[in-house]
Amino acid sequence: MGLGMIGVVFACFLVMMVFRYMVWAPWGNRMSYWRGESLDAEEVLRQRYARGEVTKEQFDQMLRDLREGRN
Repeated sequence: MGLGMIGVVFACFLVMMVFRYMVWAPWGNRMSYWRGESLDAEEVLRQRYARGEVTKEQFDQMLRDLREGRN
């Protein structure tokens, strides 16, 4: 019975790892967090602008807001 319980625990661990790498990881920049990298807000904004998620006017306003918030 003890070996059966270890097998169940191992199977659960395996399922969680597969889920992490195949489902959760591809979303956005989440893997950068796990690799110890950190994107600053301006870089995220630049990426969003490059992908066309924000307009030039929105980009400029958000960039100003970010820079004013640092003072």
